[in-house]
Amino acid sequence: MRTGFRVVLVALACVCGRQAVAQEWYTGSGENKSVSNFGAAIDASLTGTTKKSEHGGLIGTIAPFSKLEESGARLRLGGILGDYTYVSASPGVGTVVGHETAGSVLGGYEWTTPGTSVAVYLGGELQNRTLSKPDPSNKITGTRVGFKASVDFNVNPTSYTMASGNITYSSNNNAYYTRFKAGLAITERIFVGPEMLFLGDNFYKQWRAGVHLTGARLGPMQFGVSGGYLNDRDQGSGAYGILDARVSF
Repeated sequence: MRTGFRVVLVALACVCGRQAVAQEWYTGSGENKSVSNFGAAIDASLTGTTKKSEHGGLIGTIAPFSKLEESGARLRLGGILGDYTYVSASPGVGTVVGHETAGSVLGGYEWTTPGTSVAVYLGGELQNRTLSKPDPSNKITGTRVGFKASVDFNVNPTSYTMASGNITYSSNNNAYYTRFKAGLAITERIFVGPEMLFLGDNFYKQWRAGVHLTGARLGPMQFGVSGGYLNDRDQGSGAYGILDARVSF
């Protein structure tokens, strides 16, 4: 979990420093944005599974010409750090630990109306993957530069219902990540409900189904937690957990 915790600690340091004067892939934790004069946001996430996979993500979103609550251009900077463990399909290799890092720069546009937002981003990604030992069955190692696209949406049909989603694709190893949530309010701005995730690339495929709690607040920060069941094409069944944090300024 070391790499993921580093990402979250960096995110919290950025948040605290800014407030003193005033983050398997992306989680799409932009639900329930309150009205403000804010023009930027930081999202951090930490994901872990019982299959010995830990990933941390950090994303900065900037609205250079408008508030985040208004339609307009967006700039998004993202970073991912992670480790994963698997048993190689190649005879005699055994257990392998993979390490991955990635950074992306995306530009896009967000359309907002009361209770609804849809954002589309396009840009580039630099990715690096290494292994603890050579593995002929894993062809996605090394450094790559590729195209990346992402779509986010958040909907509040009523004050007590929500739905959100994130769909991301990278040409680096044909990697994809999708996450969908729906929820009912248990108190003001805090929602509970089901979520589904589908993720993979040229090396692995996995889906997850669980329950989320979204919108809990601590000062200027908004938190979300979720967890549930996962199924991996090669490693079978397990469990996952996700911690999200968001701050706007």
